Amino acid sequence: MELKNTIASYAHERGIQRETLQRWQELSAADQSALLVLARALRLGQNHFRDVLDWSIEISLRDDMSIAAILAADTIGLVVRDSHLGRNDRLKHVKESLRRLRFPRLTRIEGEIQKRLRALKTDPRISISVAPGLEGGVKVELSAHSSDNLEQLALEVAAIAREEKTRGVFDLLIGSEDATL
Repeated sequence: MELKNTIASYAHERGIQRETLQRWQELSAADQSALLVLARALRLGQNHFRDVLDWSIEISLRDDMSIAAILAADTIGLVVRDSHLGRNDRLKHVKESLRRLRFPRLTRIEGEIQKRLRALKTDPRISISVAPGLEGGVKVELSAHSSDNLEQLALEVAAIAREEKTRGVFDLLIGSEDATL
């Protein structure tokens, strides 16, 4: 009964809605407690807590493991306890770790795209990247010190665009059946 009251008190202090609180309190005591530790450490309010709860439940059901075990994993547990990181950085890392657990195929594709982009071995003044979650396509940034230099880098980017390796990156981005991991 003490855990239930502690959670209810925390939820009241942080503005966690009744429906979210009820879902939290329906979990096992170990899962409730693990979420309470995380919520307190990161000072989670309604929106962030609901995200963590939803994602944790989803992962738990799919992977047949407890939420407590998910939150105790090094990728999450160590970050929560890292006193060198501020609250916002810890929250960002925890949510990113949960996102990676929640979407393992997307994580594999992101890793493969990063590997393929590194394999392009571009000039250091050319930066090619993709947004997290693979939303927004490919971003190309150039650092030029003159118009001639800019023209040279633009020609190099054009050559990179014609490479088969680059086509493979776009195949992965669009989910083409031809793209292999």
